[in-house]
Amino acid sequence: MESEEVKEELDAERAREVIASDGGQALDLRELDEWGEGHIAGAVRVDEGDVEGALESLAQDQPVVVVCSDGKRSAEVAADLRERGFTASILKGGMKSWTGAGLPTQPREAEEFSP
Repeated sequence: MESEEVKEELDAERAREVIASDGGQALDLRELDEWGEGHIAGAVRVDEGDVEGALESLAQDQPVVVVCSDGKRSAEVAADLRERGFTASILKGGMKSWTGAGLPTQPREAEEFSP
């Protein structure tokens, strides 16, 4: 069964499917402290103003889900990526919708190796 077409705006469940099953990449624009609170496993964190620097870590032939805290900042970055030839979407509602849906996150670095 072929996967659905990746749309420009994805709800949390569809974003998880794209990342987990369709080879999608998560690009997280949140601040370092927000990232430390929890992020999507395998996500690439980049400062919003330094998307250019993140391009080398993204595969252009795989979909990209752009993430911020509430879904507002990510639209411009996703549009920029689409202009550069990427299949890019935003996580509608940002990480708030992801965590609100009870989807898994990576823990804070300090907690990763706690007994």
